[in-house]
Amino acid sequence: MEGRSTGPEAPRGVPAPAGVVSGVVLSLRDPVVLILLLAGTFDGLSGNPIHSILLFATALALGWDGARRRGEPRAPAAVVPERAPSRLLVAIALIASVAYAATVGGFGRYSWPTTISILALGAVALVVAWRGPRHPEREPASLDPLGAVAWASAFVALALWELANLLLQPNFTTDSYAHPTLSVLTDPILASHVGRSIILSLWLAFGWFLLER
Repeated sequence: MEGRSTGPEAPRGVPAPAGVVSGVVLSLRDPVVLILLLAGTFDGLSGNPIHSILLFATALALGWDGARRRGEPRAPAAVVPERAPSRLLVAIALIASVAYAATVGGFGRYSWPTTISILALGAVALVVAWRGPRHPEREPASLDPLGAVAWASAFVALALWELANLLLQPNFTTDSYAHPTLSVLTDPILASHVGRSIILSLWLAFGWFLLER
């Protein structure tokens, strides 16, 4: 009879198990997810369990979101008139950024105050980014194939150099100045309050750039 169900159906809004599995497999093909998983693995082997957990959690969140969104029709973006931020808001944001970098830069490296401060701000940025583009009316620029290949080549070369130096260390938890990794090279900069504050300022500027993109 028409309209009758021939078997049990999954609750509305809950994907079928096969769809979830296929979505997870496809999400693992995302290079960002794979990079985060690899970084989390080597961070764990290097004795940084907190960093490893955060990287794995981010990779799993991105994979879950990709599996959940896969196959869903994309809703048309609402056109919202773009307004330039006022000078007062820009000034407040700059002052807050400088105060944040100066304050957090005064904490010790790998200390709980530093970790919590960075996690809290990162969580806020993640919530903002997860809601979608901040400027949906903008047309995304197409990728330049030559530029994409150049950036990908530079990233792969840097990753292989980092991995080679890590494997040439006496062990994963012992630094080697004969074969320095990026963290070893940045130790002199991050050893001082001023250096940490400068790096935090650059991190804030790059994060804002990504949110605007």
